[in-house]
Amino acid sequence: MQPPGKVTHLQCVVVSAMFVSAVLPAQGAVSAPELTDLQASRLVTLFWLAVAASIILPRLPFGRRLLYPFALLSTWVHEMGHGLAAIAVGGRFHRLEIYPNLGGQALSSGVYGVGRAIVSAGGLLGPALAGGAIIISGSRQQTAQWILTFVAAAVFLSLVAFVRNLYGWLSLGAIALVLVPIALYAPVEARIFLAQLIGIQFCLACWGSLDYMFTKNFYRDGRVLNSDTEEIAKVLVLPYWFWGGLIALISLGVVVGSFYLAWVLPTAT
Repeated sequence: MQPPGKVTHLQCVVVSAMFVSAVLPAQGAVSAPELTDLQASRLVTLFWLAVAASIILPRLPFGRRLLYPFALLSTWVHEMGHGLAAIAVGGRFHRLEIYPNLGGQALSSGVYGVGRAIVSAGGLLGPALAGGAIIISGSRQQTAQWILTFVAAAVFLSLVAFVRNLYGWLSLGAIALVLVPIALYAPVEARIFLAQLIGIQFCLACWGSLDYMFTKNFYRDGRVLNSDTEEIAKVLVLPYWFWGGLIALISLGVVVGSFYLAWVLPTAT
């Protein structure tokens, strides 16, 4: 379950970690595949432009509106993380809903015991894992087209299988429809930039909800609901703040590792 989304300054922690991994020497690094026929510096510039857009736009008057579709996708991947985790532990994923305030919920059943903790963790770790995979696979001109196509196809499939509210259908459907022609016809630089922007937004979604991970309860529609970390704590005993910290560290490791594999290791000499 995802409460209303918002941008926090803690997102800068992720970008700072990326910067540190970029300037650290890659001692003893093995040779990685070439970056493609585009200049390596141009590819890395596209990545940092996506980082700059992710950090600067939310602080401009209309910047949040420009990033709103990406924030909706982040909510979508959070809720899909819950639902797919439910399926993975033998439960059923009934429906997914996305709301205009960037909140959402995934309804599942048939999940018991430790499986409940896995389902709760799936929504928190899902965005970072998906974002890391997109940063890596969308960093080359040969693969950026396919990763954008895959994201659009995954959204379309979720509309058919799981999304059950009108706003979710209209908003996610529109995003997927826009992604398809970009994946097929946009210049390669635009594809790489967009893929990196989506990946970064997914990664930042975890840290943008850092306060949520360290919250025991939250309010929705006049009801007090448990946070995902509190749901984990109810099953695995240790307090919600412990699980929030652990998931935050894992997510940060995923982000830094994916950045290193995509942009640092291939340029190491």
